[in-house]
Amino acid sequence: MTVYAHTTVPRPANVRVRTLAFWTLIALSAFGLWTLRKDFLPVALAFPGSMGLDLVVLAAGVAFAVWVSRRFLRPVQGPPWSGTWLALMWGAFGACGLALVMNGLLLAAWSKALGLEAAGQWAAALTAPLNEEAVKAAGVVLLACVSTRLVRSAADGFVYGALVGFGFQVMENFTYGLNAIGMAGGVDPVGATGQVLWIRILLTGIGSHWTMTAVAGAGIGYLVSAPGRVTARRIWVAAGCFALAMGMHFLFDSPFFSGLAGAIGKPLVNFAILVVVYIAVRRGFRARWDAVAAEEVQAGSLAAVEAASLSRRRDRRKYLRSFGPVRVAQERLQQLQLDLVEERVPERLDPADAQPWRDAVTAARQGLLVDRSPGVL
Repeated sequence: MTVYAHTTVPRPANVRVRTLAFWTLIALSAFGLWTLRKDFLPVALAFPGSMGLDLVVLAAGVAFAVWVSRRFLRPVQGPPWSGTWLALMWGAFGACGLALVMNGLLLAAWSKALGLEAAGQWAAALTAPLNEEAVKAAGVVLLACVSTRLVRSAADGFVYGALVGFGFQVMENFTYGLNAIGMAGGVDPVGATGQVLWIRILLTGIGSHWTMTAVAGAGIGYLVSAPGRVTARRIWVAAGCFALAMGMHFLFDSPFFSGLAGAIGKPLVNFAILVVVYIAVRRGFRARWDAVAAEEVQAGSLAAVEAASLSRRRDRRKYLRSFGPVRVAQERLQQLQLDLVEERVPERLDPADAQPWRDAVTAARQGLLVDRSPGVL
């Protein structure tokens, strides 16, 4: 008989519910949901076909957002599930609901200040970068305040910003799909909703809200996770990322480059900016990861072959396949090693604070496999 020994290590909670930030996030998300329900539920109930199409697309959008964010946007491992759902919730309800209220106030102000004709051209480009980027970025700040274990690097800020933006984007698509019914005069409501969704998802979705908030979130993550660097530099990086996100939003909504070329080109510009920021964030995270892994190899917590395979999902799976019947135990050891390195990636932590994870790795390695062969075969 083969018995696998499972070693556990106490893990601090990723989300601290006894914090003002957590309940602020919950309360404002509830307010946003109430605002959205008040404005759009009557239309949704009046046109069930359009509502059904909207809900299907919304569910598919959330599934896609979770898959992309957890599989590709954060190096090594996806973010914790608790942070993933909180980010999506804030984007869909808190940020979208608050932006809906603020949009009405700002659009009216621009109409008075610029006149109806100029406001018709520029109001969206002047309004959305101010309020929508502010309320979306506030979600990443709140997540950083909910727990120091959620936003611990620029890579964390980047992925949570993307999740907040995805949440905002899918909810905005839902509301635009319902608004399209009235704009079409109530004729063919399902067709009107489908046309708007097709444009917003397939044509402009690649460079919409998720790209903007990911860029802003990377700056927030850098601000809260790099205390070894000059404070002024961290502030300037965060402010620069937020300003860049606002500029991306301004370009997206501006009347510049109108027509089909603009509708395609402006989202592609935003996506290109996202890729550049992602490469910089990923390079910094991997450099820190490699440095920590090398230190743990020297300390004996990792073997060189384990460190080489640990930082990439495909390499981890390939490494585990070589263990055959003892894969379950080896997979547990691998997860503990991932936890160890992840625990040390934030530069503000003392390496000695990760000792419980080293002890767990050592215990798991020593008790990986206990072979209890029966006396008679």
